[in-house]
Amino acid sequence: MALTQQRFALRWSSLAWAISVGASAIALCVPIVVLLATNDASRASGALGVLLVAAAFSPVAVLAVLVFFAPLAFEVRPDAVVVKRVGRDVSIPRGEIHEVRRIEPGEARLVWRLCGSGGFLGFFGLFYSSRLGKFWVYAGNRQDLVLLALADGTKIVISPCRPDEFIKAVQLESNR
Repeated sequence: MALTQQRFALRWSSLAWAISVGASAIALCVPIVVLLATNDASRASGALGVLLVAAAFSPVAVLAVLVFFAPLAFEVRPDAVVVKRVGRDVSIPRGEIHEVRRIEPGEARLVWRLCGSGGFLGFFGLFYSSRLGKFWVYAGNRQDLVLLALADGTKIVISPCRPDEFIKAVQLESNR
């Protein structure tokens, strides 16, 4: 049976939802509060006014940029596993995948985020743990994690819905 393409959704955990809603609310409230506090032109004129407005909108800008990196779904194609994102997708060539397996609960403990999001729009970026070393994450929750180990030693952790079906889909074409 030839594999054409399978899509696997990404489901956010309650924690990711709470962080995303909370961070969005704060980021949207900060500019409003700053602008209301500085509505008197005599208090916020010239360079100070520009600086305050820029500072007020910087949280919104940071969160807007993160939207482009957040994972949306996963596709298993004959030639690659693809992390779908608003911005540029991440394509992992099938020939590079050395191992695909579920991550045991103990393996994902005591994880350090080196660069990325720890819950806003999911969990994504570069992380580190003593058990896995450095690894890339594209996940919506911290359960149902799947490890893709590449031939060059790169490790990628994802959280597709139906992780066992995802693993079978990856292994199906790899064994052909």
